[in-house]
Amino acid sequence: MTEYLTIRTAPNRAAGVGEALRSARLAGGQARALGLFAPQIGASVNTIFAIVSGASEALGQAGDEIAVMADVATVDRQPVEPASERNLDLLEDSPAMFTNRWFHVRSDRAADFEAATVPVWDGFETDTKCKVIGLWHAPPQDGVTRYLLVAKYDDLAAWSASRYFNLAPGSRKPEWAESFARRRDYMTDTSVIATRCLGGSA
Repeated sequence: MTEYLTIRTAPNRAAGVGEALRSARLAGGQARALGLFAPQIGASVNTIFAIVSGASEALGQAGDEIAVMADVATVDRQPVEPASERNLDLLEDSPAMFTNRWFHVRSDRAADFEAATVPVWDGFETDTKCKVIGLWHAPPQDGVTRYLLVAKYDDLAAWSASRYFNLAPGSRKPEWAESFARRRDYMTDTSVIATRCLGGSA
């Protein structure tokens, strides 16, 4: 099982919390943070985001352990299930930019959203300076299914250049651009933050 954690810290203590998480053996090693993310744009600096994997009981124990760490204020846990995990090995301490993006998708079009996303990743990665880490989805709520996409870019300029709506006017649109444009019809909202990956836990 997998959870996406939002870990809020005391003011100006996120770096220390991140270091503590990197060395932590969560739930006696039965749970592990696959990726820890420190926000750069779009979220409070007093926050660490984490993708944590383990059995249900171990995830609960891990959440409790994190909640009582020094300088941790609150821990919000969001269960997610993988739609496609692609490049988890790239979740390492890196100066690159890792986006954490949430897509709010009409639940009745969730299958269409996935079909317009996952199959075109090969072309997207070939044409852009991007590596898709994975796509996960939260349980449906009020007719909306939220998807979390984590991707790695060299920097903010590489991210901007990869936007389908930033392609040169008059240029031929590749399949992934057409597909990404089409999936907008399946969505009710989307938001993104830019982060730096700190690696994972022990």
